Amino acid sequence: MPQIERIISRGQLVPLTFMQDALAASQTDVQLLVAEVASAASNAVDGWVAPFAGEVVAISARLSAAGSAGSVTVGATVDGTEKTDPTLSITTAQVAYDTAPRGSAQFAAGSLIGAEITTSSDWNGTTADLAVVVWVLLYVDGI
Repeated sequence: MPQIERIISRGQLVPLTFMQDALAASQTDVQLLVAEVASAASNAVDGWVAPFAGEVVAISARLSAAGSAGSVTVGATVDGTEKTDPTLSITTAQVAYDTAPRGSAQFAAGSLIGAEITTSSDWNGTTADLAVVVWVLLYVDGI
């Protein structure tokens, strides 16, 4: 039987961070920001531009405090469109993560990589802050 090695050849695993403070209830498909800003800011940065082609391979999240009712869903986005895998559904946990099968969330160089959330109307962790990491594999072969 051939040996399988746990390596990433021709690629670089990169974490892209996003956040929101005071995670409000009743949000639908809200793009997270790369840096938290005043809520009145209308021109906040909500994604990272990919300098190489690649794929989303995982997503992880941490809340500063767990909610006890309702839920938060988190998904990675490519050019503003949420990918179906990986996604998170958080109810009473403070941490969550998910991986995606290779090739299921690919993107081209120049794509805008982001994260979006939806919170239920009964989400009660409204004092919690959320940090999300979208893990991407950038194809850097040939440079």
